[in-house]
Amino acid sequence: MNAKEDFFVLNYNWNQAENQEIASVKIIDYEVNRFKVYPKNALFLNNQKTYVINNKHYFRSERIETNKDTLTFIGVHWINEYPRHLQGDIQLGLSNLLLNQKEGISIAMIGDSQMGWREGKYTRKWISEKLNVRFVGNKKDVFGFPYYFENSYTSNDIFLNNLKFNDTDIVILYLGLPENREDFETNLKKFVALNEEKEIIIVHNTLVKADSSKLHYLNISEYNKSTYFKDDGIHLNYKGHHKLAQELIAKLILIGVEKN
Repeated sequence: MNAKEDFFVLNYNWNQAENQEIASVKIIDYEVNRFKVYPKNALFLNNQKTYVINNKHYFRSERIETNKDTLTFIGVHWINEYPRHLQGDIQLGLSNLLLNQKEGISIAMIGDSQMGWREGKYTRKWISEKLNVRFVGNKKDVFGFPYYFENSYTSNDIFLNNLKFNDTDIVILYLGLPENREDFETNLKKFVALNEEKEIIIVHNTLVKADSSKLHYLNISEYNKSTYFKDDGIHLNYKGHHKLAQELIAKLILIGVEKN
């Protein structure tokens, strides 16, 4: 039994957590993974922060929508115990609570909405539970793992945003599905040339020609559509992301990443 795997809440740095009260807000509607509040004063929040309710219930949110006088937290992940009955006035705070990562091989995972939300949010968590790795990136998911993400990221955006991977050992790319194949292949070759010393894993539905002994593929077109994809036939469902995570773990072990 691995306590930190079975009780993921233990992976956070509770000893150094400090909270700052933001405002008193009124609960309008509450579900476990989504709730709406009415703030008495204007609040400008973003989904890269960790929040706390009544100095007790810590959470992160995939998305925060502002609509006139209300705020809606969507895709909520409760880090510790979630409030079973949330109603009336509550104290909303901001916390510096951080996820403790290991000192292992560094991985930069780059993706669009496939890896940023929906069931894709579990992929880094599953990998971290099995392997001695740490993730790097310019954003953090609902668990607190860093990665590189935008909803409509393309391979060209890597260069447009001048992303650097100097301190990264392995890069996992999961984007380019809606892109023109020629553009994707051109950008991939350029990316491989700039990062020739790194191991690169490409998750895609077709093999792209780019010569490198350190370039690896996971072809998701081989996945059964009815079992592993959502109804749109593009986005993987929970089973699909779990299958992908297991294959990524196996691929990373072959590359040389150590198990926990």
